Amino acid sequence: MKTIYGIKSFGFWEGQPYSHVTDKYEDFLSYKNTIDKQKVIQHIESLGEWLSSVRSYDMFTGEEFNSGFYDDGEFKFPVDFLRYYKTQDIGIPYEYEEYLKKIL
Repeated sequence: MKTIYGIKSFGFWEGQPYSHVTDKYEDFLSYKNTIDKQKVIQHIESLGEWLSSVRSYDMFTGEEFNSGFYDDGEFKFPVDFLRYYKTQDIGIPYEYEEYLKKIL
């Protein structure tokens, strides 16, 4: 996670169509969260997506989809992140988990 202009950004890793990299995908494999994954998914899905005209590609299937990001208070992360969070065994950064525990 990187803080850029006061916004905590995570989930931007190499291979995505974004101008900055904050993490490595492999880092998310080590997060073992205690918060219910389905609650996290429902919360993120309730956020508005800020989509761009740039296309992204799933790093496992090659499927093309819209790129963009979610803005959740002081946290910002790509729409790609939710896609992988739903389908892969990755977690969320502990700092974001603590934030979600307070609002869920």
